Amino acid sequence: MGGGMGGNPFGGMGGGMGGGMGGGMPPGFQQMLQKVMADPKAMAALQKAAQNPKIMAAVQEAQKSGPAAFAKYANDPEVKEVLDALRNVIG
Repeated sequence: MGGGMGGNPFGGMGGGMGGGMGGGMPPGFQQMLQKVMADPKAMAALQKAAQNPKIMAAVQEAQKSGPAAFAKYANDPEVKEVLDALRNVIG
């Protein structure tokens, strides 16, 4: 399959050695991204989110709002599937 991330859903967020996050990323975002990248199911969920603006918005909201966002999207199966996969990895 090849190395690297291919279509990184976070655009310019490279996995460089100790580089600054920049771009106004929330604290802890890099650690969360590393956990997600290490888990195939979560990575697949994130790639799905990157292809769907509604899901990506929900993922970003979950990053900012935490449990409130998970509750908000609990009745949306498409979004819930992705958020659950990510929640299993990030805790």
